[in-house]
Amino acid sequence: MNWILGIDTSSVALCVGLFRDGQPIASYSRMLKNSHAEHIAQAVSMLLDNNGVRAGDISHVAIAAGPGSFTGLRIGFAFVKGFCLTGTVRVLPVSSLFVLAHGADSGDRDVIAAIDARRGEIFWARFRRDAEALTRETPDTLGPAPEFRNALTAGDTVITDTMGYAQSTVFNFLADRPNVFPVERYPVQRGFICAAQGASLLTDGSSWKNAADAMPEYLRSFSSPATSKGPLQ
Repeated sequence: MNWILGIDTSSVALCVGLFRDGQPIASYSRMLKNSHAEHIAQAVSMLLDNNGVRAGDISHVAIAAGPGSFTGLRIGFAFVKGFCLTGTVRVLPVSSLFVLAHGADSGDRDVIAAIDARRGEIFWARFRRDAEALTRETPDTLGPAPEFRNALTAGDTVITDTMGYAQSTVFNFLADRPNVFPVERYPVQRGFICAAQGASLLTDGSSWKNAADAMPEYLRSFSSPATSKGPLQ
């Protein structure tokens, strides 16, 4: 039996989800700005206890790896490394933008997932939904807001996350567009989506890592100018 735990601490919401043998079991989210460290162990414990699962039953953990909150990502990965101390649990890093894109009802339109990266910049990526599958069309990218705006087309569905920053204005230009889904109004069960992605890639050994080797993807260098890197899942 394979139990897959999904975790997302990349934004304001602390989200966890659970799959068993490819089937969805449960999910749980809390809006916990600046308090993931105090609550992540409790949230995971509650999810497992409520479903009769022991920590030792978890065989795989899928975690949102970024881009997103620098502190949130560090907390999530620190927890996972401690949770997987036995060395037998496999870890799947999943792009936070890929997870976010799943929350948009796009029909047959392209989905653009975008996160306010501050400094007038945006983390974003383009995906296409085809026969209920989401496929990547661009890498996860960090760039200035005008560059993101120029990358949009009239038919795109856009899902945005201001990371709990109430004064954010970077997405104001989207106000009059149709098919825009701010997560502040349309919450996404991100931990559940992480677990679902883990279930879909369970037999793909090349995607999974040892916990010690799993690292966040910040996209932004903290000692040099911002750069773009290749995508995760």
